[in-house]
Amino acid sequence: MNWKTEIQLIDIADQKIEVTCKSCGHSRYENPYLLIKKYGLDFSYMDEVERMLFCNNRTCGGDVRIALSAEEETEGFVGGLA
Repeated sequence: MNWKTEIQLIDIADQKIEVTCKSCGHSRYENPYLLIKKYGLDFSYMDEVERMLFCNNRTCGGDVRIALSAEEETEGFVGGLA
């Protein structure tokens, strides 16, 4: 089991989903709330959402891979002793 089979779309309604095409590499961000409203995928698991989505590049239409994007700003590693 992995995170895609354990998390439902409604659980991450406040995060963005990064959608990347496996064929052409085209990338975009999807809003989970809009996916819920448009397709009615409230209780769908992330692996089901990944299978439903496809590349929106006009000439491709291939399968995609999804990832969660981090909302908070990350800081670089600060090495050394304090």
